[in-house]
Amino acid sequence: MYAVIVCYSCGRLLLTKTDQKNRQCPHCGARLIVARTKHVAHAESAREASHLIRTMKQKGEASP
Repeated sequence: MYAVIVCYSCGRLLLTKTDQKNRQCPHCGARLIVARTKHVAHAESAREASHLIRTMKQKGEASP
């Protein structure tokens, strides 16, 4: 399972696996603890999660 999270440093949307503990933001380089980030959506596949991120960006959600 995958999750869409928000970087707590730059506010950008990221894709991560739900069982992952840490994630580095590719936008600002911040090291994130996945459990402490805001989870905004969940998906069964990476493709579905990626589509969710694109949709959220078009709507202007969680942009810096």
